[in-house]
Amino acid sequence: MRAAGGLVLAVMLAGCASMPDAYQDTRSDVVDQRLLSPSVAAAGAARIESYAMQPQQAFRMPLLHDNVDPALPADTPRTNLPPTTVCVRVIIDAQGAVQRTEPLLDRAECAAGADASNSDLLQAVERAALTWQYEPAAICHYHDVAPKRPGDCADADRIEPVPVTLNYAFTFQMERGQMRVQRAGR
Repeated sequence: MRAAGGLVLAVMLAGCASMPDAYQDTRSDVVDQRLLSPSVAAAGAARIESYAMQPQQAFRMPLLHDNVDPALPADTPRTNLPPTTVCVRVIIDAQGAVQRTEPLLDRAECAAGADASNSDLLQAVERAALTWQYEPAAICHYHDVAPKRPGDCADADRIEPVPVTLNYAFTFQMERGQMRVQRAGR
């Protein structure tokens, strides 16, 4: 799967949205979600090849427009959890649907996902991400040199939807039985 080239652009273009920091009276799910830059050294099956753009091409990142936050089951036995980060690789097809997710364990900040005691966090993230829907990533083809407007295919001669892979980190925190999940990079 080729995608890492546009992933760097995604990190630069990712907008930020945040949820209130205040705790609510009822149990609430709040998770810090952020887009990660591609891994520098991946080998074998984990290697993700980037799209090589020609001067008459531009890359448009996928736009997430239908998603739900990860949530632990209401009957989770957890009552306290220090900030714990788990990461997934989200594989998006050329139509913008999530094809599958994979745990992302090759980064220091994602190590908690390999701990069996955090399998419920990883499962919550994977369940949520499988329901997400994106406007597909695309390679925009132009007759002449592509304009320097990242992500804009408005004047393209042809728009070719392409599959991509995005890396996300989710940080869960629970205090006094309330899950706190802050969002960034939605």
